Amino acid sequence: MKKLLLTVAMSLTALASAAAQSVAGEWDASMNTPGGPRPFKIMFVQTGEQLTGTVKRATGDVPLEGTIEGTAVKFRYAIIYNGGPLTMEVTSTLVGNELKGSIIAGQMQEEFAARRAVASRPPDEQQRD
Repeated sequence: MKKLLLTVAMSLTALASAAAQSVAGEWDASMNTPGGPRPFKIMFVQTGEQLTGTVKRATGDVPLEGTIEGTAVKFRYAIIYNGGPLTMEVTSTLVGNELKGSIIAGQMQEEFAARRAVASRPPDEQQRD
């Protein structure tokens, strides 16, 4: 019985830890390209493990959709490139107030990084950098 209770307690702790991860809010992001880094902003809305929101680019805003499972953050959005649609697929890992990973766009894979905007951080973390 003690083993069962210990197993249940550990499972609940793991679930609470995973559920506590949040990317909701504004992020300052960039992707490396052959032409240099391209900055953009991301606004995530999180409902459980589901992500929606907006990618704010110099050429216009586009919707995003994705998931968060533990620290794995995956999302996609579509842009118009050379007159046609191009899906951008982001796979990243959440570590504190940073996301690091990659973007796949067609045949290309580029480095992706983002930092939670200071205004979107909890008050006790806004002074850290």
